Amino acid sequence: MSSTVIKAALARLNEFFFGPDKACWGLVRIGAAVTILLPLILLGLSGNYERLYGHWGMLPRNEAVDVIYWPGFLFLMKADPDWIWEIYWATMAAALCLGLGLWSRITAGITFFLFVATVQRNLISFNGEHGIIAFVLVALIFAPAPQRWSLDHLLFKKPLPSRTEAWPARFVQFNVCLMYFFTTVGKLLGAWKLGSSEIWYQITLSDWFRFPEVEWFRTPWVCWLAVHSSLFLEGTFALLVWTRLRFPLVLIMIAFHVLVAILFANGVLFFNIAAIVALCGFLKTTDFRSRKTTQPAPSGQIVESVRS
Repeated sequence: MSSTVIKAALARLNEFFFGPDKACWGLVRIGAAVTILLPLILLGLSGNYERLYGHWGMLPRNEAVDVIYWPGFLFLMKADPDWIWEIYWATMAAALCLGLGLWSRITAGITFFLFVATVQRNLISFNGEHGIIAFVLVALIFAPAPQRWSLDHLLFKKPLPSRTEAWPARFVQFNVCLMYFFTTVGKLLGAWKLGSSEIWYQITLSDWFRFPEVEWFRTPWVCWLAVHSSLFLEGTFALLVWTRLRFPLVLIMIAFHVLVAILFANGVLFFNIAAIVALCGFLKTTDFRSRKTTQPAPSGQIVESVRS
């Protein structure tokens, strides 16, 4: 009896990690590329790219040599000031190819290396989203390729993989669950107290809240709902997402991050975009197919004409 239970459990575990992969990798791939490209474009246009990563920027090259390690040391390999712009355009090209689905696995690896190098060159330039995008890029290196919506498949006619495994998607999913779990633990150990709503009242008066003049956000019931809904959603996500509530729960969490991006300053914008991209790793291709119920054909009837 016990051996039968163990074999059944191992079979289900094998199916969970190595069964067919139904994740929406195209959505994750494009979202990850956009999350990298948008900040790079804004940094380049504003001049902040040179300020953050330049040889005479916030952390000058002669000081960075002693404190920056690989892969961030890539920025310091040449004394030529134009070297950082060669890295910039290489990162842009790799992320663009990734978004278009051109050599997806190779460009995911190159983008990961260049992205981590950029983060390591100046840690102050990112606000948590780098951790999310990093594990998403690692998963994309091993994800099934090519995906349906990619140049590799649409233009170069590479066939879709006949056999896929779910473990790259599980890697993303487990990391997201851990992120929400430890976020909840950190909040409960900090100023977020059950039964209290003071922390939300204080947040609405901070400089990074977009609408401090709107008193409605500070009414008692809104404060209570904001605190406890956040704790409930993030605290229960790691458990409920493996149930039949997966699809609506993921959509609710995506809406939650959209709301946070609207309510708070630009400093957390790309963190919330990155979180939405990672949440797309829970979506399945079958979630968006129309569920038509096929009605069985009526049984044939033999009509006899009786001649009277």
